Amino acid sequence: MLELAVKGTKRYWSWVVLLLIIIGIGFSAYLMQLKTGLGITGMSRDVSWGFYIAQFTFLVGVAAGGVMVVLPYYLHHYKAFGRITILGEFLAIASVTMCLLFIIVDLGQPMRALNVIFYATPTSVLFWDMIVLNGYLFLNILIGWNVLEAERNNVPPPKWLKPFTYISIPWAIGI
Repeated sequence: MLELAVKGTKRYWSWVVLLLIIIGIGFSAYLMQLKTGLGITGMSRDVSWGFYIAQFTFLVGVAAGGVMVVLPYYLHHYKAFGRITILGEFLAIASVTMCLLFIIVDLGQPMRALNVIFYATPTSVLFWDMIVLNGYLFLNILIGWNVLEAERNNVPPPKWLKPFTYISIPWAIGI
């Protein structure tokens, strides 16, 4: 599938270059934030949540919404949703990955993410966010990859995957 990403018209490559420029601008802004601190974002005591937490909240909703796409296929065995299931799983993977990145960016310094792991505090919302999001990410990668392979080979998904799919549904609600 990756071979399709390197084939394209001039218009396609222009679009890719434009997106890479936008990514570069965003990355340079992030490097500036790393150098000068979170004060550059304009967040203060009065605006404590800011852009990062707003995007985090939105993307958690998108990731949890991915489960609504896959429910007809997993619970009701509605075969017409087979291919859309793959989209829902990988949408959730992309959204959860972005959620985790927004948490790291919101910490101010990426190394602070290790403090959440090394000095785990069960009363910390950030600690539970990392646990739940990483668990949901793992489940979606496991399920999405196997469903994609099954769909690609025109076979049903493996039977051992079913418990993981049932675990992922309440886990999505938990995020």
